[in-house]
Amino acid sequence: MKKIILIILILLPTIIFSQEKKISRWSFMPEYGYNVFDGDINQDLFNVIPTSFRDITFGANIEYALTPIWGLGIDGYYFPLRARNNNPTSISINTNLYNTNFLTTINFTRLIFPNTKSKLFVLGSLGIGMAYYEYNLFYYPSNIPIQKEDNFSGTLIRTQNENGVMDNGISISVPVTFSFEYNFSKPFAIGAKVQYRSYAKDNLEGVAALNWSGVTNDYIGAGTVYLRYKFNSIKRNHLRNMTMKQWEPEESLALIADLKKDLAGLKNRIDTVEKKVKDLTPRVQKLEDMINNVGPDSDNDGVIDLRDLDPNTPANTVVDFYGKTLPIQVAEKEKGKKSDIPNYIDDILGVYFDFDRTELDDDALITIRKIATRMQKDTSLLVEVRGYCDFLGDVTYNEKLSLRRSERVKKELVKVWGIDADKIIANGKGKIIQPQIQYRPNRRCDFFFSNDIVDVLNH
Repeated sequence: MKKIILIILILLPTIIFSQEKKISRWSFMPEYGYNVFDGDINQDLFNVIPTSFRDITFGANIEYALTPIWGLGIDGYYFPLRARNNNPTSISINTNLYNTNFLTTINFTRLIFPNTKSKLFVLGSLGIGMAYYEYNLFYYPSNIPIQKEDNFSGTLIRTQNENGVMDNGISISVPVTFSFEYNFSKPFAIGAKVQYRSYAKDNLEGVAALNWSGVTNDYIGAGTVYLRYKFNSIKRNHLRNMTMKQWEPEESLALIADLKKDLAGLKNRIDTVEKKVKDLTPRVQKLEDMINNVGPDSDNDGVIDLRDLDPNTPANTVVDFYGKTLPIQVAEKEKGKKSDIPNYIDDILGVYFDFDRTELDDDALITIRKIATRMQKDTSLLVEVRGYCDFLGDVTYNEKLSLRRSERVKKELVKVWGIDADKIIANGKGKIIQPQIQYRPNRRCDFFFSNDIVDVLNH
């Protein structure tokens, strides 16, 4: 059961932690070998191999590489401590010790030669952790009485042989390791490790009579071989396989790559916007020219040639926004019958002015109210307010007077009725040629509506 728990503790980090997206860092190493116990045991002077070098040990190590040189790890081992004490009496040491430690690992080869391409590395580690142990010792022969003194008082505390049993002992442990490792492929490496572990206890063997006075902690040496598996190292670069030159710029290069990707996306969006702006520029310019009413008017109908869809209308013909002939009023309509005249508005006539004046009378205000009502109902409408003067007076003066009249009507629509000024074009056409007298019907402003300006732009 304890061995199963040990294996779970070793494998748990691999389940909890996933690999990074761009670099793999985790590796796992099962180990197998022998240990030798360095405790308070009097061994046979004539044995070449100590009696404590007797049993197989095994464990595993999982490591997270921080850089190609440094890393962090956790290990777990089972150490069966088996030995014979020969003097003053034969005692069989039988201790089972379970050890786990947190480690700092170092690649000495990479530290000295940061960019070497060698596949052989010298590694080391230093750690601290806890050990759990239990012992069951036997005296031989069991029928021979022995004397035992208390280590602290020197008094005799028993005079016959007694076997000793103890479980759930714990101790702090500090391991130091060195290993040689050969990376024979991207995901696998084999290695040989020498370990030396010190413990903050002096009774791992369980024989209190052998303990020395003072601080003489127990130690365990071990030699193991292992196989390292580097997770996800085929599809991605593993930090254990990289040189310092390959690793150090990794983060900055990744940031630069992401920045380049963002810039490329931004450039594509800018190119798209520039193309749309390029396509729209002539259309917007054409719209501005049409609204500003700047340009030649060959047929003198008040509509510039750029916007005029009927460039051959006779003089003094009333036309709409696009220069098409348009009756501006009808004397009488059949009741309930809709008009067939384009842009026609029932009983909306022009706005008329007194001689050389721009003031609005009551009839003019009623007409402007009707214009405003229609534009409020249909917010897509544009209206051109086109002002005229009669024949009398200077040409330049009449042009300015006709413009002031149309601007006065526009001001009334904007200030009083809240119509958007951008939807109103004020245009002054000067004096009407015929009749060449002072004539009130010629002192007027006409209204021309449009809501299909986009269609005109496509002509």
